[in-house]
Amino acid sequence: MFSATQVDTSRLDRAVTEALLPGVRRPVLKWNRLNGMLKGFMDLVFVVEDQYYVMDYKSNYLGDTNADYTRDAMGHAMASHRYDLQLVLYTLALHRLLKARLADYDYDIHVGGAVYLFLRGVDGTDNGVYGERPSRELMEKLDRMFTGKHNEY
Repeated sequence: MFSATQVDTSRLDRAVTEALLPGVRRPVLKWNRLNGMLKGFMDLVFVVEDQYYVMDYKSNYLGDTNADYTRDAMGHAMASHRYDLQLVLYTLALHRLLKARLADYDYDIHVGGAVYLFLRGVDGTDNGVYGERPSRELMEKLDRMFTGKHNEY
């Protein structure tokens, strides 16, 4: 949980849209969707070789074949359901947690990103596994947005 006070949702939406899946259509974020107390549940946070990751499981049905669970197909699902926004908010929460807990924290060293498993498509290849690592610049911009430093983004 963290507070979202007077976050400019159009700027937030633009920042996320430009950074993740650029050119992929998605619903526009409504102005009243974020302000207040945000609450979300990460399915898993795990560490591999000193890098922390967020994992989220999705049971969405994208189709009957392996081709329905390629990175491109999952990217369209990520955008249409606004999981792209969820991904950056979960990564922001991880960023803030690690910054508070690790004395030598550095985003570029310690954050590996987010992994979304589309469970119906996981087949032992890359199908069904969508990974993304938002840039440090995006995380810093979002951190400023959510701390109310409006003039700094």
